[in-house]
Amino acid sequence: MAVKKPFIKIQCSVCKTTNYFTKKSKKAAEKKLELKKFCSTCRKTTLHKEGKKG
Repeated sequence: MAVKKPFIKIQCSVCKTTNYFTKKSKKAAEKKLELKKFCSTCRKTTLHKEGKKG
């Protein structure tokens, strides 16, 4: 049976808006994901962190 990857929200660490949605591997599930992405609200590239589930 296929194992599904967890679906997560990525939100801006500056303005706290949810901008991106992605899936991450089970191996990386222990750590929170952090990426530098473009935030349309801040209109600049900022650090985006994995948001809360739900």
